[in-house]
Amino acid sequence: MICQLTCAGFLSALLLVGACNTSSDVKPPEQQIEKTLAQQPSPQIFPAGLLDDDPKAKEAWEKFTSNGRYRIARRDDFQIPEKVMREHLDDPFVTNKFAYVGGDFNRDGHLLDLAFIVVDTTTTAKERFGLVIFNAPTDRNDLPSAHWVRTSFDLSKSVLSAATDVLSLNEYHEDGSEELCNVRWDKRRGQYSCEVVR
Repeated sequence: MICQLTCAGFLSALLLVGACNTSSDVKPPEQQIEKTLAQQPSPQIFPAGLLDDDPKAKEAWEKFTSNGRYRIARRDDFQIPEKVMREHLDDPFVTNKFAYVGGDFNRDGHLLDLAFIVVDTTTTAKERFGLVIFNAPTDRNDLPSAHWVRTSFDLSKSVLSAATDVLSLNEYHEDGSEELCNVRWDKRRGQYSCEVVR
């Protein structure tokens, strides 16, 4: 009996000493979750290095997105049919993390015009997408000019692709059909249009 009382007293003393030496850094579960989330890397919001060699293009993009309304569309914004994804696993236009391409889309001989599918962050409607092209300036001291091709469209099943000076927007449907339009620059009107090819 004395041994049991001595052992119980010894255990109580150990627990008391252990409790006194416990770190005061123990946080409630909510704070631990917040700390864990804060330590995780934030998702990449723009293609790394895309505008590093063109400060004027970078400035134009920052001006375009400065109010926070638009951002570049990421692969997880899209709902490309699974069959299309399987058939085009090696196609960078389909599998790229971000929806953008470059080329001489207005055919003025000044590379590099950049086309982006963007997302309107102020809405969750299906029609939150847009297609905007930044025409490279003829004078390198000027900013590229932004031109909308489409605004407030459902481009969630669309893929942007380019071949030098031909920009295409391909919309895939669940039934396997697709609609292709080629983007054309009208120099006289100073705007782009998307002409349905098929």
